[in-house]
Amino acid sequence: MKIIEPSATLIDDINPAKVMAKLEQCGRVSRLSESHGKPEDFIRNIIKRGHESVLEHVSLTFHIICDRAIMAELTRHRLAAFTVESTRYLKYDELTFIKDCVWGSYLAEVEKIYCEAVANGFKPEDARAILPNCLKTELYMTCNLREWRHVLRLRTSQAAHPQMRLIAGQILATFKDKLPVIVEDIT
Repeated sequence: MKIIEPSATLIDDINPAKVMAKLEQCGRVSRLSESHGKPEDFIRNIIKRGHESVLEHVSLTFHIICDRAIMAELTRHRLAAFTVESTRYLKYDELTFIKDCVWGSYLAEVEKIYCEAVANGFKPEDARAILPNCLKTELYMTCNLREWRHVLRLRTSQAAHPQMRLIAGQILATFKDKLPVIVEDIT
């Protein structure tokens, strides 16, 4: 049995200047205007005015490691694309759980029961029924920048689950490092 930390890692190799230039180019067509300054100022202004449809022209993908309960919350974002680790087709020899799972003392027993079930001929898709929500899963989540803003506003809130806030905080930190204008109004 392993216990690991949740995480979120950007997998795209982006050029922030090119992203800003693309967003500015896409946004200026609606006003047939020419550039008179930094793309960042133009993007900041369209966000301030609520014209966020321009942000839909760029998408980013994050590799997220979390528990299955947090994965269930993330996949409620309908404007995102997801690819998720399958408990149906994977046969685990060792289970991995996300740190701070409240069922810590029971996890070794769950792993034992799961492994015995598989060893006794149960298919992994049947044996998975006993796996808890704190089981580690991996997923790739792709959203356009407008949807990432929506996700981050919801999932960095104090009302969000602590693990969700941790993951959203990592994503927000990546945006603040790579594309700060996109999230400067999100705390």
